[in-house]
This record gives sequence, structure tokens and C-alpha cells, in this order.
Amino acid sequence: MTVLVNIVASKFGGGVTLLRALVAELARLPPRHRFVFFVSPEQADPGFPLPSHLEWRVPPAGPTGPLRRLWWDQIAMRRLLRREGADVLYSLGNFAMLRCPVPQLLLVQTPVYLSDLYRRACLAQWDWRYRARYRLRRWLLCRSVAAADLVLVPSDTMREMLRREMPQQDGKVKVNYLGPGLGPGARDPRDYHGPIRLLYPTYYGDYKNAGAALEAVKLLRQQQGDRYRLVTTADLSENRKQANPRAWAREHPLWEELRQQGAIESLGLVRPEAMQDLYRSCHLLVWPTLAESFGFPLVEALACGLPVVASDIPVNRELAADAALYFDPMAPAELAARVREIVENPALRQSLEERGRRRGAAFSWKRHAEQLVEILESLARTSAAREAAR
Repeated sequence: MTVLVNIVASKFGGGVTLLRALVAELARLPPRHRFVFFVSPEQADPGFPLPSHLEWRVPPAGPTGPLRRLWWDQIAMRRLLRREGADVLYSLGNFAMLRCPVPQLLLVQTPVYLSDLYRRACLAQWDWRYRARYRLRRWLLCRSVAAADLVLVPSDTMREMLRREMPQQDGKVKVNYLGPGLGPGARDPRDYHGPIRLLYPTYYGDYKNAGAALEAVKLLRQQQGDRYRLVTTADLSENRKQANPRAWAREHPLWEELRQQGAIESLGLVRPEAMQDLYRSCHLLVWPTLAESFGFPLVEALACGLPVVASDIPVNRELAADAALYFDPMAPAELAARVREIVENPALRQSLEERGRRRGAAFSWKRHAEQLVEILESLARTSAAREAAR
């Protein structure tokens, strides 16, 4: 079986974490099938030598805008399917090829087009142009789900979102949990008597709810001096064109105020191999997100035994269960209170660490890759049976 994998649209964030982990696991599996990955120029280096059944291709001109993305997904990929003799197309960019000539598996992992909380809290802050693009992309997502032969989602919460929007498509949606991007962390004790480093590993986007984390740090420093610091890979130093302009205008002054006080440690991009040490060097994970389909930092923190304070949204409850404390994502004071509760209660910390490690062990890239291959094989067999019956 030859599987063509379209992940050109993923340049950073969770898509890249997924790509690297999936390739590593497929390299360990018996080489029964050929996988051809088409990736973005930013991911030109797979990170390790690939076995012969895994092929890495970087298109000379990737989809850098909506029209080029449309051309790539609907025309260029169609030609590549024929050229490579593909039996199955695996599309990982939320949008599918319409009238695909081979069976197509679509991964849907962008929750903002399906989240009621996002629409209430963020969408109204954008101008009419963004809202028009949002509606178009939401329509394309629904059309893509209808066009795909099977749809893969990384959580039951994401499946429920799709079921609510498109109940007629529910029978084709399958859940396949992702895994943590690192192994279990060392059990070195953390010192909670001195400075406290709150980890917030994410890029800046309105649904990531950076304002809640910043407000919570400000409150904590008002209560206990300069003891608390936010360690983050986000960057609010300038307003990039993809940022929500009203959210940035509200959050940027607070970011600058805290940064000048030394309350923010802005790391920029952290390579995957350095994340293990980053989790070990911090005291808590704060995860205030408004919408997620999975949440790699949440699962990784659990696996490392790092106590977690997460927004009280369904996907976080699904993934962390009783291994985290939760807060109303629109109430930064509640986030600050949960942080202090963990810092000041050693018994609670120990309990969260132990429960977190057990919960983190429930997520495995090995299981994800094995289940993915089974689904792809099933699609190829079904297609072959249909062809034989004609």
C-alpha cells in the first residue's frame, strides 16, 4: 500500500509535533507500506535518517496563501496521487480534496470553527473581513468532512463538536488519541519555597487566552511580591497580522508591564529535544486555552509529573480527568487561586504529580501509529473490494 500524506500546511505548533512523532513511530513499525510525506519548507529536515519506506518531499512552492492552498489541495495533490501510484490519501490540514480519486482519510484538529466559546469570546472582536474568512473556512471544513471517506479526530470532545455541527456525518468519524512529544520525566523534586516558574508553552493566538495567564501573574505578584514568573514561548512584543487586533491591544500593555518587571521569560521557539528540560525546570503548567482539539503541552506536563491548572473546557477534562485543577477561563482570579492552592499544599502537589503520570501514560504515539495504519489498511481494502465488484 502506498499512502500519500499531505501535511504541507503545517509550519509550526501541534501539526509539526504530530508530524515528527508520527514519522518516528512509523519508522519503528515493520516496513509493510510506503508513506510519501509532502511537507512545508520549514520542515525540510525530518530530524533523522529515514528508512526506505518513508519518503520526504518538499514542494518547490508551497501553499503560502488561500488561493495557493486551494490549488495545492485540489489540483497539485491530485496529480501527485497519480504520479506516486497512491492507494490512500491522508490529509492532515483540516481541509480535504473534493472528489478525491482514491480513498481519503482527513484529520480534523482545528477547534475554533466548531467552538461556541470561541465564537462568543473572540470572533466578535474581529473585523468583518476576518469574520467572512472564518465563515468560508468553516463551510470548507464541513464540505471536507462530507467529502472524506473517513475522518480522524484526536479526542472525543472534537468528535462531539463535529457531531453537533454535522450529525449526518457522525458514522465516519473516528477518535485516535495522539501522544506526548516526550518521554516520562525524571522524578527530581521541585522546590516550591522560592521563586515559582509558571510554564505556558504556546504560540500567540486569541483562542490561547494569553490574557488570563497575564492577569493571573499580575494578581499573584500583587499578593506575594515578585515570587511568580511566567515562562512562555508566546510573544506579544509586536502585533502580527494574524493576531486578533482587539485582544492584542488589550493584552500587549499588560505583557510590557510584566516584562519590564522581570515577570515574563519569553523563550521564543523551543526545539522539541529541549522541552523535557523546560518541563523539569518549571513548577506548574498553566493552560488557559478556550478551544483545543487535543493539547500537547497538557498531556506532556501530565507525563512529566508537572502539576497542571487548566481551563474548565470539555477537552481538558477529557484528557486530564482528575489529574489537574480547573478554572473558569474567563476568570483570571480563579486561575491565580488554583496556582496558589498547588504551591501552598504539598499533599495536593504530590497527588497531582502521581495522578498526572498515570494519566499521561494513557497517551501513546505507538498506539496512535498502529491504529492509524489499521485505518489506512481498511480504507485501501474497502476500495479494492469496490473496484473488484465493478
